[in-house]
Amino acid sequence: MSLLGKKNFSLGFLRNPNFLLILWTLICAIASFKQYAISDALSGKCAYNNFRVFIYSFKHLLAHQNLYGAYPAEYFDLYHYGPIFALLIAPFYYLPIEISLILWGALNAWCLFKAIWSLPLDSHAKAAIIWISTNTLITSTLNSQFHAICVAMIILSYTYIVKKKDILGTLFIVLGAFIKLYGIVGLAFFFFSKSKKHFILWSLIWTIAIFILPMLFCKLGYIIQTYIDWYTDLIHKNGSNSDITQTRLDVCVMGMVRRITHNGTLSNLYYILPALFVMAISYFRFKLHRQVSFQLAVLASLLLFIILASTGSESPTYIIAFPGVGIWYILEKKKNILVISLLIITLLISSFSPTDLFPRSIRINYLEPYALMALPVFLVWLRLNYLMLTNQLNQVNPIVPTQAPNS
Repeated sequence: MSLLGKKNFSLGFLRNPNFLLILWTLICAIASFKQYAISDALSGKCAYNNFRVFIYSFKHLLAHQNLYGAYPAEYFDLYHYGPIFALLIAPFYYLPIEISLILWGALNAWCLFKAIWSLPLDSHAKAAIIWISTNTLITSTLNSQFHAICVAMIILSYTYIVKKKDILGTLFIVLGAFIKLYGIVGLAFFFFSKSKKHFILWSLIWTIAIFILPMLFCKLGYIIQTYIDWYTDLIHKNGSNSDITQTRLDVCVMGMVRRITHNGTLSNLYYILPALFVMAISYFRFKLHRQVSFQLAVLASLLLFIILASTGSESPTYIIAFPGVGIWYILEKKKNILVISLLIITLLISSFSPTDLFPRSIRINYLEPYALMALPVFLVWLRLNYLMLTNQLNQVNPIVPTQAPNS
């Protein structure tokens, strides 16, 4: 075997789907166990508080209690998801906490891997997206978050729709929206559907089914009131997130502007409306809808937009954006010094800055006070939309989405 052959053989495992799936699953399982091991919930030191919020929501649902109230004896913070999530989390409630927490971390990794590996790209490209997203996945797992599954559902809604499986595609759109509103962006894939009547029909069917499913376990009046409470909670949370005196949340474009200008009254609409206009210019060029590269660019732009537009954005939620960063990099025709530099800067500031690998003084004194973690992702979003508007996307081969390994 030649030296080149040996090198290719030795590095080939870095894009092997079985290796990558096992790696991700193990990393997230270990990270979850680590959070359990360093916690002492009885003394108030709990490193997996978000997961406690999730599993106790099922208990509150069955007891017909307000899902969005404070329960300091069980957890700090509040529940902010739809009632369907409180029902679906039930299996984790009944398991021992250490087992359910590990399984939760592994499930997030498995779902996101399956979603990325379903994209119509070759194994080299999909592996690149996996590696680009790895650190943010770890950050999300250490915070016991749901966001890896959230972005997985958005990606799967796209891949199932382009595979002419609108039943499953619309399921992930509607379910994602009923769990956390981010999933509603999947409606943008409507024009990619080969059967738009089926898309509309199944969207309505899933909406009705998921809306009434919790009513099989709870009274109608309670569920209706819970949806009203959810709406009220989201309105209140959006307002409190934009408080410029705190630095954990609101790591988005307008959060950055609010902190730099010290003006907490600036609305997110100053970014959202122009951003929607820019994306619409490309989106309504219907002749491009059959191009895989264009479809992937729309998907990536939406994943970036979710984080850049949301006052709820924080370091663990950036796992939603980073598969979009990976797709952008794949869609660049020339990986020149500027493109590579932008990728490296985005990884350093928007992915690694919350970790101990990044200089703490820079993070504390500059990045957090001004929400600068959002800046590189914003630049990627601008660059991607520029490529779309100027028809400079790398034309990837229309590869049929492949099955991920079943391990």
